[in-house]
Order: sequence, then C-alpha cells, then structure tokens
Amino acid sequence: MLLRTRIFRHLVLISLIPALILSLISYYLLARSVEQAGSWMAGLSPERTINALRLTEERLQGAARAAVTAYLRGPVVSRDSVLDWLVVMDGATLTHLVRPRDGTDALDSALSVIRSPGPIRLLIEGKALVGSAVDDRGRIVAGGYLLGREYLDGFASATSGLSESRNYTNLRPALVLFTVTAGAVVLIAVLVLASILSRRLSASITVPLERLTALTASIGRGEQPHGISPEGTDEIVRLTDMFNKMMTDLDSSRKRLAASERVAAWQEFARRMAHELKNPLTPIALSLYRIRKKLEDHGQYEPFADSLEAIAAEISHLERLAADYASLARLPEPKIAGFDFIGLVKEVIRLHAAQLEGFQYRDQLAPHDIMIQGDPDRLREVMVNLIKNAIEFSRPGGRITIAAEGDDATVSFAVSNDNRDEGVTEADLRAAKLPYVSTRKGGMGLGLAIAEKIIIDHGGTLTLRLMGTMTEARFEIPRQPSRKEGLS
Repeated sequence: MLLRTRIFRHLVLISLIPALILSLISYYLLARSVEQAGSWMAGLSPERTINALRLTEERLQGAARAAVTAYLRGPVVSRDSVLDWLVVMDGATLTHLVRPRDGTDALDSALSVIRSPGPIRLLIEGKALVGSAVDDRGRIVAGGYLLGREYLDGFASATSGLSESRNYTNLRPALVLFTVTAGAVVLIAVLVLASILSRRLSASITVPLERLTALTASIGRGEQPHGISPEGTDEIVRLTDMFNKMMTDLDSSRKRLAASERVAAWQEFARRMAHELKNPLTPIALSLYRIRKKLEDHGQYEPFADSLEAIAAEISHLERLAADYASLARLPEPKIAGFDFIGLVKEVIRLHAAQLEGFQYRDQLAPHDIMIQGDPDRLREVMVNLIKNAIEFSRPGGRITIAAEGDDATVSFAVSNDNRDEGVTEADLRAAKLPYVSTRKGGMGLGLAIAEKIIIDHGGTLTLRLMGTMTEARFEIPRQPSRKEGLS
C-alpha cells in the first residue's frame, strides 16, 4: 500500500471518528431537546384551551338566549339579573334594561351594530360582550355577559401558543435536515482536509524517497548520478545528506578501485617485462665483453669500436628500462608515521625555489601546521613529481601556484601552471597517468603512474584537470588512513 494512501486513511480515521461521535452526541441532544419541547408543547394543549374557551362562549350565548327568551315571556328585570347586560333595540332607539356595573358609553355604539337575531361576540375597550339577540315582533332584544380582560388575554395566549406549536411542527423537519446537512458538510470537510494533509505529508517523505530510489537504481546500473538537494523533514534531510555522502564515498572508492586495477595491471606487465629484459641482457653483455676482449687481443678492435660501443649503449639503456620496470612492479607499501603535512610541503618548495624563480610563482598554504598519518618519503616523491611536471610543461615566465590545505578529515596538495601547449585536452590529462605515456624527451612516463599508486595506497585520489589555460594536478588523502586501505 502506498504511503500516501496509508496517511490518508489514518488521517480520516483520526479525524472522522471524533467527528462522528460529536455528530451522534449532537443529534442525540437535539432529538432529546425536540422531544422534550414537543412534550412541553403538547402539555400546553393550546388547541384544547381554545376549544374550551369557544365552548364556554357558546354556552354563555345559549344561556343568554334562554334568559332573553324568558324575559320576553314574562319580563322581570332587576339589578340581580343573571345577565350582565340587556337591551331592546327598536329601530334607532336603544333602551337599556340591564346595564353593566362598569358600563361605558361605548356600549351603545357597540350594540347599535346589531340588527339581526343570533349569537353575539363583541370586543369593546379590552373586554368581550358575549350573548344572544332575539327578534320580538320586529324588535331586537339582546342580552348577555361581559367577559374581562383576563379572558381575552387567556384566549390570545392560547392562540399564540397554537401558532407557535404549528411553527414548531413545521420547524422540526428543518432542524433534522440541518443536522444531517451539517454532518455531511463536516464529513466532506474532513475528507478534503485529510486528502490535502496526506498529500503534503506524504510528498515531504515520498518525493525524496523516490528520488533516492531512482538514484540507487541508477547507481546499480553503473551510472554516476549527481547528488540531490536535501529537502523535507529533518529525518529526510539527514538521510539525504548521508546518501549524498555515500555516493561521494562510493564514487571516490570506484575511482580508487579503477586506478588500483589499472596500476595493478601495469605493475604485472612491468614485472614480466623486467623479467623478460633481464634474462637476455646478462648473456648479451657477457658476450659483448668477450668479443671486445678478443678483438683487443688481436689488435682488431678499432674497426668495430663504434658498433660495439653502440651495442653497449643499447644494453645500458635496456638495463635502465628493466630497472624502471622493476621499480614500478616493486612499489613498497607506505610506512605510516605522524608528521606535519604543511611542513613537508614547505620543505619540497624550498628544494625547487631556484627553479621557481623564473616563473610567476605564488603559494597558498594553510597558515598553521596540519598533523597527519602517512609516509612522508613517498608523499614527498609525489609532490616533487607534480612540481617538476608543472615547471617542465609551463610556458616560460608563466604562472605556477602551489596550494595545500586541510580540514578535520582530509588534506590536499595542488599544483597549477600555465600550459605551454594550448592544445592540451582532458583526454591528454587522462592518458598522462598511464605508464609509458610521456611527452618529455627521454621520459619513461612512469612518474604519474607511480604517484597515483602512492596516493591510492594512502586511501586518496589523484586528479588532473584543465582550468582555462592552466592545468591543475591535485591529490587528496585522509589525515588518518583506515585499515581497509591496506596501510601498515
């Protein structure tokens, strides 16, 4: 499973479970609140209250009609009448038979609107006139009861409660829909945020890892990729730094191994060549000596002197060649000791001070001593060879720079010079470290090959490179050689 998918799943679970729990709790509390509110609204029973009030009015109207009818049968009117009010309306004339105790002038105008028999319900100054009207041979006789403000307030309250109950009933589905919608929105937001966070978190991890994987595969194919820039979390940055260091070490090891294999092959060739040369040289030299002796004894040496001397010179040349081959084949292992690397460089420079005076010479040496473990005699040989090459191949009066520096792990020595031949190429420099390749008159081409072998034995690398019109020869070795380099 991809890391991005796993992060997304974990983020969804971590954020969704609390969201679902909160949603369930919210829904439960809302349901209970709705249920309790419904029970409370049901307990108020506004509809029953209104129905009861209306039934009361109807009964009062019926009682008023009975009282008015009884009055018409035998009119007996007194202050103690069961009716709160009783009037006779004959055309435009309004006669009060029973007037309310807290009567008002507005009563006349209110009753004047009654022109037909039937139930009566009138509102006047915050009170209700409830009763009934009866037709008595063209006259309207009406009577009834006067209900106070409390009755109207109760009726208004019940009506308002009924309206709220109906509103609540209509609102309940909306509340449920809102709860479901809010839960869906929260769920979608959680999924979107989890997706964004998972992409960002996984990208900070997987992208550098994918780069490392691709680089590892390319290294496995024998390629030499460049390092990658450290990005991402601190752990990924440390891993990337370690990987880059590993690639650098691997590249250095690969170069040293290739150089070691190359030198080993030439050493084997030199050993065999020295053996093949030495075997015939001894009897040839002995035979030449005998021929010369006999010719001298018989006084016949002079006519053959030039030929014999030429043969002797070639034998000497072949003996020197065999000795050079033998020296390359028998390079000894370095003898490790502690010494001041900068001091050794200064000593070598002093040996060549007279030769360097004819050039634009300058040095760039570390201002302090640098103690290392190595073979000072063998390293001196390398430094001398590099300086002599710079003097030999630099144009007259050209620039020559000698630099030496170091850090906690390594030291380096470099010699750069203006090229005498402007046609020097990188291929020429790569070939310069091969044995028996030399552009110097009379040179054997073993100097750089031997120098590279010495540097490899110290666990370092020797490089030649072009810098514009200049050539630089540089070696770098560890300050403390490791056992794996084969040093003792």
